[in-house]
Amino acid sequence: MRRITNKTFGGAALPALLTWTIAALPRLAPVAPLPAQANAPATAKTVQQGVFTAAQAKRGESLYAANCARCHEGADVDGPSLVGDRFVDRWREDTLDSLFMFVRTRMPGDAPGTLESAAYLDVLAFLLSENEMPAGTHDLAIDGLADTLLVGRNGPQPLPANALVQAVGCLAQDAAHNWTLTHTGRLGRTRNGNQISDADVSTAVARQPGTQTVALQNLTELGPAFSAEANQRHKVLVKGAFIRGADTNRVRVLTARSVADTCAP
Repeated sequence: MRRITNKTFGGAALPALLTWTIAALPRLAPVAPLPAQANAPATAKTVQQGVFTAAQAKRGESLYAANCARCHEGADVDGPSLVGDRFVDRWREDTLDSLFMFVRTRMPGDAPGTLESAAYLDVLAFLLSENEMPAGTHDLAIDGLADTLLVGRNGPQPLPANALVQAVGCLAQDAAHNWTLTHTGRLGRTRNGNQISDADVSTAVARQPGTQTVALQNLTELGPAFSAEANQRHKVLVKGAFIRGADTNRVRVLTARSVADTCAP
């Protein structure tokens, strides 16, 4: 099988794959929305468990060659490499629906959203194969994306520093009057740290309590958009940058929203 060429990202703060801005997108082909996620499911399967078939990856190789290689391979291309640790690190500890929807709505760069959903699934299977994920016995399907974590060869790992995350829990103050989110579950990655959609809220409302506590940094600096005092002891969804601490993990909050006026499940 032809391998995708490894390339560096030219020292950019984030891979160009995540920061491209397309000035004028053509009308996209309809695609069924995937379930929004307030946290990645704690018991999700991973891509290391064989979530695509070798035949599907082979179909994806042909589609990649026809639609993707011109931007992602060669000495002078616009797109970053789609294989290797840098690529995996940007998407790991997130469910496959995030990567699928990014590719589904933005790629190919010169004609985004023009392939069928099945074709994008095949391309995704090829990318997983090229990144040394094992093949299995069933094709990758849309209804399994939201329950499948993308992890590296060593399985689930701690989140990278400054990864954009979202968490749901009970807003409270600790003994030092610092704001915290208690009874949270696994922190989930998010691709939009500055906005909370209605779909995010719907998923957060249904999220069951967890056992973790996360410290919230600069929550009171959100201004009139969110009052910590008014939402104390509410079930709250926050999004922000993940900061790993020696004793307590923190989220540098970018946006927050009450999803229920009680912390009860």
